[in-house]
Amino acid sequence: MDKSNAVLKNVMQKVYNDRKPLKKEIILQVRTETVNDSAFCEVWFMTKGCTHDAEGGCTMCNYGKGYDVDEIAVIHELAKQIENLPKKLQELIVTPSGSMLDDAEVPEAMRKRIFGLLEHTQCKDFYIETRADSITQEKLESLRDCVNAKRFNIEIGIECCDDWIMRNCINKKMTCKDLQDAIDMIHVAGMYVYANIGIGIPFITERCSIEYAKKSIRKAFSMGCDKVVLFPYHVKPGTLLEWLWKHELYSCCSLWAIPEVLSGFTADELERIHISWYRNYYTDKSKIVSSPAVEAENLEQVLLLLDEYKNHPGIASFTPLMEFQSEGRKQWTMKMKEQSTEIELDRVHRIYTLLADAFNISKKELEAEWYVMENSLG
Repeated sequence: MDKSNAVLKNVMQKVYNDRKPLKKEIILQVRTETVNDSAFCEVWFMTKGCTHDAEGGCTMCNYGKGYDVDEIAVIHELAKQIENLPKKLQELIVTPSGSMLDDAEVPEAMRKRIFGLLEHTQCKDFYIETRADSITQEKLESLRDCVNAKRFNIEIGIECCDDWIMRNCINKKMTCKDLQDAIDMIHVAGMYVYANIGIGIPFITERCSIEYAKKSIRKAFSMGCDKVVLFPYHVKPGTLLEWLWKHELYSCCSLWAIPEVLSGFTADELERIHISWYRNYYTDKSKIVSSPAVEAENLEQVLLLLDEYKNHPGIASFTPLMEFQSEGRKQWTMKMKEQSTEIELDRVHRIYTLLADAFNISKKELEAEWYVMENSLG
């Protein structure tokens, strides 16, 4: 069975082609914040973007449709920004528009020059984000030899540890076996694995997404992932989520979904489960069209409780979040009880039929893909 869903790939190619590209003049951005009461810095640089995205990629993703940029200009700007970083950082992440270890996006020579720029920048934790299928032992060893860090952390966008959902709801072009192979290579290199797990997966109910997030975290730990980062999805322009949202076929999950997922884990496990992107961190408001939220009168208080958990993941920061009560939360809980915890094929088929009509997917192609989907659901 092909790892890609033919219908979603076709749709996503059209979504990508219609997507507004990034601004050419912005080739690098630096974001700093406080995490665990220590300095965190993220350095982003322009590339042509995620290879998988350009081929018809993930349904929720838009990290940017970039350009073939002047590598010398990018390296020059990176050198200036890295020179101005604090000499000692708790956490430093350096990331392109997609995958740091994808040679098609960041050529090997460029990647080694970037790593070389970091030789004199001390940090406790150094992070890169990359697709599992871009990881090789040689690339990991090159990273370890060049960068001055105590711990190396490889962040992988898993989204959901379920092959059916990865293929037919996210179009991840990845399987759990691919993930396991990558995890094993990372550990052989003496590095650590951070698994990004999503809440708010399209085509399924919010409650179903919550249950699969819990299952995915448990599976990620059993596969050897050292930490998990839980992400509620925002609706970004130029994504299938945006099309579904505009046609009232998708809405962001509630922020109450985060403590609901976390409630399924022990105190020790909570210390290994981080959260991110429950806030919209973009200063450019056009980058997000809809975000996870709760009732307006409690939003800021809930965000502050989530901030506390983000800074200090564990039972002490989770308890106030779990104990917080409001009428809006009660109504959300009642709504969740009415939703299915399982994948509803009728629901999925109805949305696929609408997609096929809107994106000119032939009946033959839809029926062929649906046959695979229907017969591969365990």
